Amino acid sequence: MQLTVLRGRDDECRTIQGLLDAITDGGGSLLVHGEPGSGRTALLGHAHRHVEGRTTTVLAGAGLAEEAALPYAGLQRLLDPLLDRAAALPKEQRHLLRRALGGEDCPNGRQLALSMAVLGLLAVAARDRPLLVTMDDVDLGDPQTGRVLAFAARRLRRLPVVVLLTADVTATIDGIAAHRLRPLTERESAAVLTDRLRLRSQRQCDVVDADRPPERPAPPVVAALGVVGGGNPQALADLADVLTPGQWRGEERLPTVPPTDGALGRAYRTRLDRLPPSTRRLLLLAALDEESGPGAPTRATRAAVEALARRRSPAWSA
Repeated sequence: MQLTVLRGRDDECRTIQGLLDAITDGGGSLLVHGEPGSGRTALLGHAHRHVEGRTTTVLAGAGLAEEAALPYAGLQRLLDPLLDRAAALPKEQRHLLRRALGGEDCPNGRQLALSMAVLGLLAVAARDRPLLVTMDDVDLGDPQTGRVLAFAARRLRRLPVVVLLTADVTATIDGIAAHRLRPLTERESAAVLTDRLRLRSQRQCDVVDADRPPERPAPPVVAALGVVGGGNPQALADLADVLTPGQWRGEERLPTVPPTDGALGRAYRTRLDRLPPSTRRLLLLAALDEESGPGAPTRATRAAVEALARRRSPAWSA
């Protein structure tokens, strides 16, 4: 089966494929950390494609900031295809599960029983076929879902179940293998830009030659864009999508930052919107303070992210 190439993510793809290829011998879990645009979602897509055509059940979900205040909302969306199997659970677990997923929350003293119910439901589903469970941006959704998934992910050794989670760099989950995505190298960045240019040229095959991008970007252009993109795959893709043919050929001035209306810019705006007003003000002041030097915005950003992590970090160590 031909899989989409993920430039610079060979090691991560091999790790995920190894978990999936050995799923019948016992399950496993992995948390993928990364900045927005680093390729976390693409790796989950790679996992989904890797099991296509196999006898593997796939449950895919994503954490939604809009539902972060709704306990177990993410879990309800994720487990909905399996709820007809809940009849196989013990009565108490079945009652707790239906209550939690029905919006009634779960008493603090019953959290362990509820987590065991979710683990039991996954085990029931995996009796017939191995099970791949993915949750993208688990840190954005309700913390109750994150805690329950973390509990289950730590207890898969004897089950044909693989759990893959993605989160921002500030999120941690005790007891689960974690991997942080690194920036792309100069060569890998060049490959992303070339791939994107080739795709764009194919889409514009009917335009006149003067308006069509070249078949290959000029080497100085690739080098300059690689620096602007900072090794972030989405930043590179956004840059490639807005360049004029003249810019691709090195005949016109290149942008010095990724486009603010690109996918990466929209992702960061969403993150900023979730920050407290005082933190947003700190970032704005740092960005406007030219006398503080180039490191000031970076320090301010780090402080803001750490402050956000302290406010939102879920207790996933249980």
